Parts: sequence; structure tokens; C-alpha cells
Amino acid sequence: MPLPKIDLPIFDLKLVSIPEPVKFRPFLVKEEKLLLMALQTSKEEDILKAIKQVVNNCLVSEISIESLPIFDIEYLFLNIRARSVGEKVENYFVCRNVVGKRVTENGTEEDEVCMHMMPVEVNILDIKPPVDNVPSRIYVTKDVGVQMKFPTLSNYKSINELTLSENANEIFDIVYDCCEYVFDEKEVYYTKESSKEEFFAFIESLTQEQFDKITGFFEQLPTISHDVKHSCQKCGYNHDLHLEGLSDFFT
Repeated sequence: MPLPKIDLPIFDLKLVSIPEPVKFRPFLVKEEKLLLMALQTSKEEDILKAIKQVVNNCLVSEISIESLPIFDIEYLFLNIRARSVGEKVENYFVCRNVVGKRVTENGTEEDEVCMHMMPVEVNILDIKPPVDNVPSRIYVTKDVGVQMKFPTLSNYKSINELTLSENANEIFDIVYDCCEYVFDEKEVYYTKESSKEEFFAFIESLTQEQFDKITGFFEQLPTISHDVKHSCQKCGYNHDLHLEGLSDFFT
């Protein structure tokens, strides 16, 4: 006799980049195992792969997660997690409140910091969708500009390393991947219809100030965030904590 099949609940969620709500199911034991194994490696690449696999598995709506912006993937994953293993997550933050003065070994006086490791609990369902108020149409002159698109999981790591990179070609690659088209007052030039060399030549013709307008787009990307008020259990200081990005919630 076959074992019984479990009917899973289906939930709706409104994402920023899609007009209609998406449907998803909770993740299963096998998918939770996948996440735990990725966390144990502490490698960002493994964690991103696991998140991508779990989100892809749990989506009931027929959409490609390859096309979703990073912030929508993060928000969707958090909600899948909330509906799967509980709405509340706990993370730890260090209390850096100055509680007094202390004398060092060489006789000088310095601030004494609490340094208590505070467990902070967050209800994931209280987290609001990311706010998309970033201009994606960027003018480098009065008539010429670029239409940018939000990065996806495929270039997430590259975006994180953008400000650290000193390799011009790496930076150009990221801009190329996230540029939908170049435009002027007469025409639109789609990036994928041009060679990389042509696009790089266009970028190299810009002044540094003009190029900074384009790279500034990546510094303003929407992200999941949440503000929490928390009192340190050791010194009693009232903290206003701003949590931002998946790492502040993914435990």
C-alpha cells in the first residue's frame, strides 16, 4: 500500500518587479537540508546556489527566477522561509555602547564598550517589500544616456565586488550585463545587438564624471531592510538597529 501524499499550502506574494502576485509553497525537508549544507560551507557561492535552487523548486507560478532582480529573490526567499520553518529568525549583534572609562595597562584612559552579544528576534512577515525608487534611465549628456536593468542572481557576486574591483574590464562587464540599451535623441541601441567591444568603446569615450553616473546606479539598488528597536540585556542601552540585506536575516 502506498504511503499518503501530503497536500502543501500555497501562498501568494506581491513582488516589486512583477505586476501579478506569485504563488509559492513551503520548502520541504530535502530543501531545508540543502540550505543547511550550504550554510555549513560558509561560502557565499554555495549559499546563493542553494537559495536559487530552493526558490526555483518552491515557485508554483511559471516564472523564470533568472529574470528576477536580486531584491525580489531575497524577499521571496525570506517569505518561503517564514512559511516553511517559522516566521521568526534570530540573529546576533554586538552592543557597542560606551558604558564608562577604563585604564589600560600603560596607564592611559579609554572608553569601555559593552560588547555584549545581543540576540535580536525579527518577524519576517513584518518586513516590507523593497522600495524601487532608483532611476534606471541615466543621462550622461543632455541627449545621450543608458537604460539600466536591475542585476539578477547571475551577477550578484560581481555587483558586490564592484566597488572593490580595480580591473576596468571587470567593471565594464558588470555595466554591460546590466545595461539594456544606449540611447540618443534619434535612436535606441540595444546592448545585446552590439558587440562587447563596441560597448566598451562607448564607455571608454565617457568622462569619469559621466561614468560615475552609471556606476552610481549600483550603489542605490533596492534591498530588503527592516528597523528594529532592541535593548541590550547587559547595559540596558536602547538600540535602533537597521537590518539590511539577506545576511542580516538568513540564519
